[in-house]
Amino acid sequence: MSETLDQRYMQVAQACLKVLNNINPAADRSEQIKEVYAAIDRAVGELYKQQETQLATALGALRQIAEMDPAKDHLDQAVTLARAVVPVHH
Repeated sequence: MSETLDQRYMQVAQACLKVLNNINPAADRSEQIKEVYAAIDRAVGELYKQQETQLATALGALRQIAEMDPAKDHLDQAVTLARAVVPVHH
């Protein structure tokens, strides 16, 4: 949520470049390709972990808002919860 799509693509590209810059030139071409695929898998996996964490945080805030009692709680409390989890650029 807090990263732009370009930043996420950049992380994947950097993971690929790191592998390509350190690849064994004597290795079989299919092994080299497997190393790049593995780097992509790791980078995308890390991005998914970050998104899952952000989603869990947002869901927690929504649950807190849903549990509020309109007769007792004030809108400013809900706004405070939402602002705590929503990135500034959204």
